[in-house]
Amino acid sequence: RRTRTGSQRVRAARLGAGLTVVPPAPPVDASKAINPDPQVPEDKRTCSKCGNPVGRSIDGRPGRTEGFCPQCGQEFSFSPKLKPGDLVGGQYQVVGAIAHGGLGWIYLAKDRNVSDRWVVLKGLLNSGDPDALAAAIAERQFLAQVEHPLIVEIYNFVTHEGAGYIVMEYVGGTSLKQILKQRMAANNGAYDALPVDQALAFLLEVLPAFQYLHDLGLVYCDFKPDNLIQVGDAVKLIDLGGVRRIDDQDSAIYGTVGYQAPEVADVGPSVASDIYTIGRTLVVLCMEFRGYQDAYLHTLPPPESTPLFAQHDSLYHLVAKCCATDPADRFASADELRGQMLGVLREVVADRTTGTALTSAASVLFEPPSASASVVTWSDLPALRPDTTDSQHAWLTSVGTDDPAQRLRDLEAAPEASAEVLL
Repeated sequence: RRTRTGSQRVRAARLGAGLTVVPPAPPVDASKAINPDPQVPEDKRTCSKCGNPVGRSIDGRPGRTEGFCPQCGQEFSFSPKLKPGDLVGGQYQVVGAIAHGGLGWIYLAKDRNVSDRWVVLKGLLNSGDPDALAAAIAERQFLAQVEHPLIVEIYNFVTHEGAGYIVMEYVGGTSLKQILKQRMAANNGAYDALPVDQALAFLLEVLPAFQYLHDLGLVYCDFKPDNLIQVGDAVKLIDLGGVRRIDDQDSAIYGTVGYQAPEVADVGPSVASDIYTIGRTLVVLCMEFRGYQDAYLHTLPPPESTPLFAQHDSLYHLVAKCCATDPADRFASADELRGQMLGVLREVVADRTTGTALTSAASVLFEPPSASASVVTWSDLPALRPDTTDSQHAWLTSVGTDDPAQRLRDLEAAPEASAEVLL
């Protein structure tokens, strides 16, 4: 008989940054994710071109699932194009429809060439023009190069009967939108927002995925609670259908009313517009954000009349900066936002925690304060840490004179590229 000695390492949960706990979400069996009755509710049927209602009931007669928009003439169809048993691309056997998205139904299939693994098929383009279809697929090939543990993997691009499909990894988890719906159902139909610390934990975990995309010159465009999946104690960003290059001036822009930044329609998506969608998502997760698609389409409720913001003023300042009207006023990067969001999470947890051992942390911007007496003077305030990422850091640290006149002479001779000067 073997006897094990020594300690056993227990892996800490990923979600929560070691500050809070988020209940894990059990994995969802792929076969149970299939929609047994794939229909789009009439109140969700809108024209993809002009946004007007289509396919609605008239005089008691059910609305049509296929036809043409009476306003602009755009063809619409809310019927699944693929049926169970269809073989797409000679490789992917359709099992059923999962959900309906902006480009039609999303399907679950088995990859016959790779041990019958589960995959997801998402519509790319429905066109009778083979050249246009080939061009669209070629334009989206860059998605196959995206490799990050927090982002759904793209396996392939295939065509079937004049339509194109993205073949993606199946992520068997629960979206944040589904979590909100489950909480609402358990609360007798009343909105039950996530605890602030849990909402922050979810977004903190996924922000590195945004930074990765931005470093590649890509923008996600359409972030919302629907597109973040929790699996166990981890999350994954799904639905790359709206991802595009930052310098792309021609491709269609996908977004969702209430989440999309106001400038996108005029200047297109950017890192700043992705930051905006993250801020809006955070508010929707934390409270019942009434009017976010109309009255507060591009604004936030006033903090003095919003209990959440009144209780957590730092949370309000965080989302206000994320959702600033001027893109230049928002966080410059997902990494910068993550640093500030972590600070807000520490404050939220500290507010209900006795002691500071769990929630305190050394500042990454300031040196530790050094009080020499019971009364703190200006000289005792913490000093800024040197910015070692500055290209002129070596030169700046060499400027050590205390003579103001000499320092001014040094500054006159300083390189123009210097980003940091302390007088």
